[in-house]
Amino acid sequence: MKNKLKFIGILAEAIILVSVGFGLGLLVSSSKDRQIIELRSQLASLQEQVRQLQQQGKGKEGSEGETRITPTGPIKLATVTYIFDGDTIEVNGEERVRYLGMNTPESGRPYFSEATNENKKLVEGKEVKLEFDVQTKDQYGRTLAYVWLGDTMVNLELVRRGFANTYTLPPNVKYKDLFLEAEREARDNCRGLWWPCKPTGPEVGIKIVNINADAPGNDNENKNGEWVEIKNQGEGSVNMKNWTLKDEANHIYTFGDFTLASNKSVFIYSGCGIDTQEKLYWQCPEGKYAIWNNSGDTAFLRDASGNLVDSYKY
Repeated sequence: MKNKLKFIGILAEAIILVSVGFGLGLLVSSSKDRQIIELRSQLASLQEQVRQLQQQGKGKEGSEGETRITPTGPIKLATVTYIFDGDTIEVNGEERVRYLGMNTPESGRPYFSEATNENKKLVEGKEVKLEFDVQTKDQYGRTLAYVWLGDTMVNLELVRRGFANTYTLPPNVKYKDLFLEAEREARDNCRGLWWPCKPTGPEVGIKIVNINADAPGNDNENKNGEWVEIKNQGEGSVNMKNWTLKDEANHIYTFGDFTLASNKSVFIYSGCGIDTQEKLYWQCPEGKYAIWNNSGDTAFLRDASGNLVDSYKY
């Protein structure tokens, strides 16, 4: 069984590489964006098939590494009547529920469609259990919950499959360690949002090397006290036009026509200012809040096609 799974895994990886290579050759056509989305969807499907086969193999061989969990707090039964996206649903025809512990891409961002479709496959039209943490409502009036389908926590499963990143905010941190473990598994296996694990080309040298999340004084009043340092550790210059920098929530900075020279750094400040070759500014005019959470966050750097170039967790 192990040899069979290994063969299937190798075969799937080969198919993925061929698909990606073929996709790169198609990028010159006018339907570039649609082809990229289709390739990502095919890739996500292949990765999920490999994951399921590996899990089946573990079950047959009596793996001791699996962790089965059940709700640890009060629950409420509900029927899923509508899927808004990868992390928000409607239950009982009226109540909007936001998944706790994770975040999926917003409309127009890479993997939005894939995350939404995966959520549909998991819960659409089904009876689920809603488990609550300390806070039960968010600022928009949505119910905050861990959504269970049998003994599967859907929030956690979407992270494990690579369709979401962790996003735990105090005081709702009941399953924080499990979410971090699931994200680590997805990243180690290059699933979904974490593809590609090893970028190629000139962008491979672009790295997030430091984040100063805790500005002196009140972060919201000193946004430029927060910054992210990105360095080109490669040998050639890289044009970063339309690249994006994102946190665990949905704050997104999009680079203009900016080129980062070899062995040079650029600092992206969270407030407003005049852009230079060494300093770029996130919010002009400034918003109400700073960007980076002092208690911990993750930065995601993606190229113009939405491929993950680097990430940095603190």
